Amino acid sequence: MKKILLTIIVVFALSGCATSVRYVSYTGEKFIPKDKYYFVTMYDAQPPSNTQVYTVIGKVEISGLASNGVSPELLKDQAKAISRKKGADAIINTKIEAASFSGVYAYTERSRYRHYRVTEYIPYSDQRLTLSGELILFSPTTVK
Repeated sequence: MKKILLTIIVVFALSGCATSVRYVSYTGEKFIPKDKYYFVTMYDAQPPSNTQVYTVIGKVEISGLASNGVSPELLKDQAKAISRKKGADAIINTKIEAASFSGVYAYTERSRYRHYRVTEYIPYSDQRLTLSGELILFSPTTVK
């Protein structure tokens, strides 16, 4: 039992903040990446109507478990970093969802006795956080 718990702790420690990232490009084009200090704006819905004309270039989805140290702020930071790498100016239709789940691990180990096995039931619960949004690129303005 101690070996398994130690193994699980080591795996979590080595994995750090384990998130899965999925990016789907809506265009076949590649855009120039932005500087790492470029400010990316996140909109919960469409950007305000007084902003420039924009093009949706792709969709990003990032998810991870709260027990691995994933937080909504971390998901937002990763989404902004991805949008900078892809050359986007902002992220629209941003939403963060949290799904809780729980269960029981059944761990069986052999006893000193030949035909006797000890079973431990270890409860667990966790939360999966998911951020999704669409990356946009503002069109250059034309002066009339």
